[in-house]
Amino acid sequence: MLSFQKYLLFVFIAINSFGYSQENWELIQDKDEIFIYTRNEENTSFKAFKAQLEMNTSIHRFVYEIQNLEGFKDWGYKIKEVNLLERQGDTVQIYYAESKAPFPFKNRDGIYKNTFRWNSELEILSIPIAVLHEYLPEKENNVRVKGIGYWEVTKLAENKLQVIFQMSIDPGGGIPAWLSNIFITDSPYSTLINLKKLVEKPIEKDLHFNFLN
Repeated sequence: MLSFQKYLLFVFIAINSFGYSQENWELIQDKDEIFIYTRNEENTSFKAFKAQLEMNTSIHRFVYEIQNLEGFKDWGYKIKEVNLLERQGDTVQIYYAESKAPFPFKNRDGIYKNTFRWNSELEILSIPIAVLHEYLPEKENNVRVKGIGYWEVTKLAENKLQVIFQMSIDPGGGIPAWLSNIFITDSPYSTLINLKKLVEKPIEKDLHFNFLN
């Protein structure tokens, strides 16, 4: 049960962040209780997306699946290869991922840094996603993407989460913005529907992350 002070703090932040987070976002898909918004970004023709849904799972299970790169191909969109490059305890991971692109385009790859930040008062997990364009040399047969994003996960109850996933990506390599924008819902929808199915399945592991205390 939220304390009265905690409740007021939550409402204050929610109200003040709502206007900013919703600014210029347009709802373009509502399917399977996954809401996907897009908006135009400055200095690029590629649109950003924001997707939102609820999941019936624990915060520890969610973190486990995000950090479990061995299972990333099961829910990540068109993932061909993924490798852990660096891990700093439970709160920072850097990994390489290559995703398949349709002919005649080259596959895309990127180096992603996830930083896990837990607000124990509001019970909100923030995971900023930095795309480290120059962390590794580019591969000859791939195109390195640029961008930025984040996860925001709010604990609504013991096994109920509200999840927001937002990304702004420049795929590079000659893919026209108008074509990329047409299919912008494919990645967040596929990612979240598959992740939801995965995290809501029972698992025989004792999951615990100290930073979530």
